[in-house]
Amino acid sequence: MAKPTRLSKSTVNTANAAQSDNPMTRRVTAEGKPMTVVSIGGVTVEVPTPTEAELKERLAESARVMRAFADAMPRRGVRLNFPDTTPLYEADSKDPNLVVRKLGKTRTLGRFDKKGRFIQVKR
Repeated sequence: MAKPTRLSKSTVNTANAAQSDNPMTRRVTAEGKPMTVVSIGGVTVEVPTPTEAELKERLAESARVMRAFADAMPRRGVRLNFPDTTPLYEADSKDPNLVVRKLGKTRTLGRFDKKGRFIQVKR
């Protein structure tokens, strides 16, 4: 079990920090560096406050990622190209205990046995 660590007064001094309802806005100075303290429940995290340039850079990167994600959203599914000799399986829409094997242009209804072999069945 990990021992709880105690922060020295030179590291964090929250007594002089402005009190706020939002834990994300409490700022303190530790060893001459501006720090942000975030408290959620019983967890408190102290991180260096980013500079204006770092903040702009991170926001631009976040916007780029959101645009890329939004561009990818309309595309659905994954396209995999297999030769006609590769069997493809999908669930039967009428009976969830059966599968449909597509091999070339033929479709066969069946199930798998305990050894993983495909067994053809008639409906």
